[in-house]
Amino acid sequence: MALEKKSTADDADKSSEKVSKKSSEKNSAKSAEKGTGSKKGSAPSEKTETKDKTTKGSKKSSSSKKKHPERSGNPAKAAKALEEESRAAANRVSRTPKKIKDTASPRWYAPTMVTLLVIGLLWVVATYLFQGRYPLPYFAEHHAGDWLYNGNLYIGFLIMMSGFLGLLRWK
Repeated sequence: MALEKKSTADDADKSSEKVSKKSSEKNSAKSAEKGTGSKKGSAPSEKTETKDKTTKGSKKSSSSKKKHPERSGNPAKAAKALEEESRAAANRVSRTPKKIKDTASPRWYAPTMVTLLVIGLLWVVATYLFQGRYPLPYFAEHHAGDWLYNGNLYIGFLIMMSGFLGLLRWK
């Protein structure tokens, strides 16, 4: 009992609670043995009642420390209390509506990219059907012997690639 009054650290409180619990259990067991047949059992039972009251008082003081662990001298308990408090704050739901920034693409974006894909495909098909002389006859007339002869194909594939890459960025 003197230990409980003098100690302020949590470890000392825990150890004194363990000691008082053990001693109260021993005394109650002894009083039960003695109290079965004699009147001597009444005096030890009074002692156990007073010890039980002191253990209840010590439990109350420890429970009050559990309510405010951030005020204890133990930094681990204070950190744990702060962590639990931040979890509780994270779980709270705000009932006020907030505007969410619209990150979606504009409505015209996807149809424009699909249109580019179709135009590129039609360009390539027209180039094959007219043997490179149409849609732009320039490449067939001026570059008959070099790599630019297929310039209409290059243009068609570039239009299709721009549409495809645009669709990759669509949200």
